[in-house]
Amino acid sequence: MNETDISAALGKHLAALGGVPAIVWENKDKPDSVKRPYVQIQMVRVSRRSMDLAGGGGITARGFLQVTVVTDIDQFSTPAETIADSIAAHFRKGVKLTENGGTVTIMDAPNVLPGLRDGPDWRVPVQIDYWAN
Repeated sequence: MNETDISAALGKHLAALGGVPAIVWENKDKPDSVKRPYVQIQMVRVSRRSMDLAGGGGITARGFLQVTVVTDIDQFSTPAETIADSIAAHFRKGVKLTENGGTVTIMDAPNVLPGLRDGPDWRVPVQIDYWAN
């Protein structure tokens, strides 16, 4: 499975989540029309391994999708955490996504990571681990 298909499968699954705020896709500037809250996407590719020697054949790609929830500062972390929790629940462990004949599997429960202040933004990342083949 190539990287384009992996990104497409994960992105389509996120976009299918009802109530998710505007998505700012990887390698895109946030349009001025998009206001907080919104989510920002980053694909983090970790490894590609051939399974030929193990008798499995094919390539297994591992990585994680990081979805960062961006909200206003000075309103506690609750609004960002609420959105992060819904994203984590949508990508529950064991979900299988298909794209162009390949499969992306969510390998573990997503991690809602510690929030951080970034200028006027409060950011709460959600790490979603996957394997694809």
